[in-house]
Parts: sequence; C-alpha cells; structure tokens
Amino acid sequence: MGEEGSDIPLAVDMDGTLILSDLSDISAKRVLSRRPWMIPGVFVKEFTGRRAEWKRDLAKKLVFDPSELDYHLAFLDWLTGEHARGRTLILATASDRIVAEQVAAHVGLFSDVMASDRKYNLRDKKKAEALVARFGEGGFGYAGNSRHDLAVWEKSGQVIVVNPDKGLLEEVGDSADIVFE
Repeated sequence: MGEEGSDIPLAVDMDGTLILSDLSDISAKRVLSRRPWMIPGVFVKEFTGRRAEWKRDLAKKLVFDPSELDYHLAFLDWLTGEHARGRTLILATASDRIVAEQVAAHVGLFSDVMASDRKYNLRDKKKAEALVARFGEGGFGYAGNSRHDLAVWEKSGQVIVVNPDKGLLEEVGDSADIVFE
C-alpha cells in the first residue's frame, strides 16, 4: 500500500467486517420471533426483489444495544488509528440506515453513513456505484469481507479484506493491500 492510498477516504462495510455478525440476520431473528405474522410479508418482499423494504420494516421494530455486538477488535483498533491520523471514515453497508446509524454512533469514528433505505439496497454493484459517484473511481479505499464486495474493490483505490469468507482471498489475489484475518 502506497502512502497516497492510505490518505484517501475509507469506506467500511459493517456486517461481517466491522461487526462479526449480520444485522439483517439479527433483525430477522429478534423481530420475527416476537412478530411471526410479519414472516409472510418478508418472504414476499424478498422474492419480489424488494429486500430493502423488508430490511426497513424489521429495522424499525428492532431494539438492540450496539455495544453488545461482536466487533472485529484488531480491525477496530486499526480504524481508531486511521481516524486519529485524520483519515475520513465512512460506514458503507447494505444494512438499513436505522441500524447502521446506531452502530456508527456507538463506534464514534465515522464522519458519514451510507446505507440501505426503504427503496435502495446498498450492496454489491450498487454500493460500488454510490461510492464512485461520491469519490470517483479509485478515490476511496474499501474494507469488506465477502464476494458481494468484489464489485466495490474493482473500483476502489485501496483493498482491505477483513474476516474474509472462505475462498475470498484467492479471488482477491494480489490486489489486497491489507488483510485482517
């Protein structure tokens, strides 16, 4: 990683990267176990391509404490150092904005949150497009953990792999600047 790469804004994925779980899964388990009548609506929205809608429906009902989540501590320590150096950090997640903002507020390092909302699921190519629209191709670093992040890394100026899914490092290959196992 060159010195210039370390000063560009860094977009950080939340689920599986910053936190070691997935808030959509947590939302589904906690909310649907208490409100099973919502299950058919979630399935209909999922299978009709309206994932962002069910994420919002569940996020509005979810009550959770961000301090109770399992964070990737080595990565969080590194992010704290980057923030202290003055690097701009953005939480960029496919999770709904309602829960993402709670996590960002708890962590206290992010200057902004880019997240899914009722109409827009910020994942994969859509996340890449949003980051390129904001920072330009190669004008941002990106920290992620899954195959859904490959499209984002293709457009980023710094590739940070955190807690990688099985086989992901082989797919990323030599393009990874930093890896947090």
